[in-house]
Amino acid sequence: MRFRVTSNQNITHLCQDKALYHLVLEPENGQILDYQPGDWLTLQAANQSEWVAVLLAELSLSGEEIIELRRIGLVSVRQALTHHLEISQLNPAILNKIQRQYGLGDWVDRHAMIAYARGRDILDILQTFIPLKALGLEFLRLLSPLAPRYYSIASASVAVGNTLHLVVKLVTYLPEAACELANRRHYGVASYTVSQLQVEDVIEGSIKSNPTFKLPLDPSTPIIMIGAGTGIAPYIGFIQQRVNDKASGQNTLFFGETHQACSFLFADYLQRCQKAGKLNLFTAFSRDQAEKNYVQNVMQKEAKFLWEQFEQGAIIYICGDQYHLAQSVEDTWIELIMQFYRVNQQCAQNTWQAWRKQKRVQLDIY
Repeated sequence: MRFRVTSNQNITHLCQDKALYHLVLEPENGQILDYQPGDWLTLQAANQSEWVAVLLAELSLSGEEIIELRRIGLVSVRQALTHHLEISQLNPAILNKIQRQYGLGDWVDRHAMIAYARGRDILDILQTFIPLKALGLEFLRLLSPLAPRYYSIASASVAVGNTLHLVVKLVTYLPEAACELANRRHYGVASYTVSQLQVEDVIEGSIKSNPTFKLPLDPSTPIIMIGAGTGIAPYIGFIQQRVNDKASGQNTLFFGETHQACSFLFADYLQRCQKAGKLNLFTAFSRDQAEKNYVQNVMQKEAKFLWEQFEQGAIIYICGDQYHLAQSVEDTWIELIMQFYRVNQQCAQNTWQAWRKQKRVQLDIY
């Protein structure tokens, strides 16, 4: 499906350390959009021509060579690298291939490969393992297909009509100092594309249902939403829908970011909902004081309120980074279970898993 950009704003332009874009899209052909709060939009972005040119030079290829790709057919190498092959991320499976087939690398197991791949891209591998450059066209057969990127839709159609909204963080970083190529900036393929989009530009995307992250059917059910950064996205849709439905169940949001002044996403809307009595809003801005303050710290302070909401039937939603936010929030809930049920840690963990099976806890983590 093709979408036209109607608005694209950097909503953290005052921040020195990040850029987050609020992107508004409408279907190019006037097709009626069909999505529910919690659903995703997948974007099929292309790799930037500059990145492709560097890889072609490293492999001593012109780009006009022809290669056959599974499920695609015959295409030029330039088309393959631009539209069909993953170059901005490193699939650990590639490390397994080059170790097994070419005797390069010394990873002891899959976990070591996963750790090594994090934060590296295809150019890193070519510049680290020089013999791979001589493979030329054959090197491309090691690469993974270019996968669509999933983004939680940050709107409810009842509030925004025949459009959908996204919140996209520009993925850009320098590798860790321990990396042998720590001086080259890396970019995410889709987030970089989004950062460059102008009004009236067109981008390919597809709406995907998220059946495991849904509002309760009963509007009297309380909901507890926990997220940080772009993890706010599905909750905007949740709140818009619940406000439209005049849901009697309480809406509670715990939201974390770095600085209130520059990265309090959707602050005006959330504070209006809070003032109108439609949202219990708790925030944590980790860098606004000497001692770091995260979402889980605020949850601990509000333990009694959280537990009361859960006892009233609340569903818990967690959206954000799986390596930091999700684990910290889970650990905090397990502590609450131990505290209020007066059980040991193992029993608390079993209870948490039972809640997940019952869909009292729903996750959208990345």
